[in-house]
Amino acid sequence: MSYQFELALRQYIAAFDGTNNISPTEFKSRFDNLYHKDFTFIAKDGMTLTREQVYEREASKLANGGTKVTLIHFRKIGLDCIDVKLGLVNGKEERTVRAVTTITDRQAVTSKEIDESPASNHFILTPTSAVMAAKCANAVYKWKEFGTFQTNM
Repeated sequence: MSYQFELALRQYIAAFDGTNNISPTEFKSRFDNLYHKDFTFIAKDGMTLTREQVYEREASKLANGGTKVTLIHFRKIGLDCIDVKLGLVNGKEERTVRAVTTITDRQAVTSKEIDESPASNHFILTPTSAVMAAKCANAVYKWKEFGTFQTNM
């Protein structure tokens, strides 16, 4: 399942090559392939974004053009739980975004952004602790998902 998600993620990232040469319908198709209809994103400041809010934010980044995204790492850290780190370059601004993502039906259903800024990492294990907390939340989500089916197969 994570293999199909990785392919969808790489296709989505390819849209952000800094040239803005993708049509809005093609971008929407890639977005739909990557994100589940019930997707939620939890930012590092605690704000929760819905799928529609994420789409608007990403579409504006694409429309502005010049945004280039590169995949830094893609690590499977649990049952349908992926640790993804992306590099974003827009003009002279460079930053990284790290998120722990739970996937279901080959799509992202929830993502939690991990704060790796030096100001928030006074204790050396803070990013690791945040990743582990998100991984535990993934296990709880998957346990609930398994309980929705009427069979053990």
